[in-house]
Amino acid sequence: MLYAGLAALGAAIAALIGNWIILRAALKPPRTPLFLTPLDLDLPYIDVRFGKEIELAGWWIPADNAVGTVVLCHGYFMNRSEPLVVAKRLWPLGFNCLTFDFRACGKSGGDLCSLGYHESNDVTAAVDEAERRTPGLPIIAFGASMGAVASIFAASRDRRIAAIVADSPYARLSDAVDDWWKGSVGPLAMWLLKPAKLVGILMTKVSPYSVRPDMAVQAIDRPILLLHGERDRLIPAHHSRRIYAVANEPKEALFFEQSDHVQARFDHPERYYQALTSFVQSVVKREAGCEV
Repeated sequence: MLYAGLAALGAAIAALIGNWIILRAALKPPRTPLFLTPLDLDLPYIDVRFGKEIELAGWWIPADNAVGTVVLCHGYFMNRSEPLVVAKRLWPLGFNCLTFDFRACGKSGGDLCSLGYHESNDVTAAVDEAERRTPGLPIIAFGASMGAVASIFAASRDRRIAAIVADSPYARLSDAVDDWWKGSVGPLAMWLLKPAKLVGILMTKVSPYSVRPDMAVQAIDRPILLLHGERDRLIPAHHSRRIYAVANEPKEALFFEQSDHVQARFDHPERYYQALTSFVQSVVKREAGCEV
């Protein structure tokens, strides 16, 4: 009986240690090196650093006769190089672009990733920088995955963000964690790693059950465009459908058959960028008081 109790206690301790190790690796991921620069895409740029809470590193890509500014927010395990392909499409249309590294990513400061919640403060800092450089122009937040979530949270608090483009966001972090584990490891691992949600609260100071973009979006009364792949195995498309269902008008959603996580821009570039460019141009017209 004693041995059985000790074995059970040992298994519980091992499970907690395993959850801690896995979660620490998830919340303090290795920094992916920059793999693309504006120079590679023939885009003009300035190296910038900004932020009060944490120093963030980015690239400011100025447009001639700019009509607006797009703050580009990368996904988990990525850096400012990831959304440069989007900047390449928007810059010729007269949009300044600011792409930056979130905290604990790329060359920015910080060492803890919260999967979108605290990163929303980084989006606000980027909006500060964009407004400082080009005051008076409408600012649009474009985010992919974690960046989409951070953009939604930031826009729910900051009316300077005129519109949001959210590519593959999750609706609730607690559900997304289950989906990640189930999709990447399997149902058994999903149950074994349940304690990680509780361990995560100790590290991030926020409960995954309270990180809910589907609640935050309800405070936004500005345009939002949701983009999601129907074959997304990391964050299934039902997350965007849930956000769309509770979002205020004006809202749009576009789903891409056969596309996995944040892959629609590569699988269906014509349809993806047509929707994106039409949306951002309509935001500029809306902000100028023109009919759209």
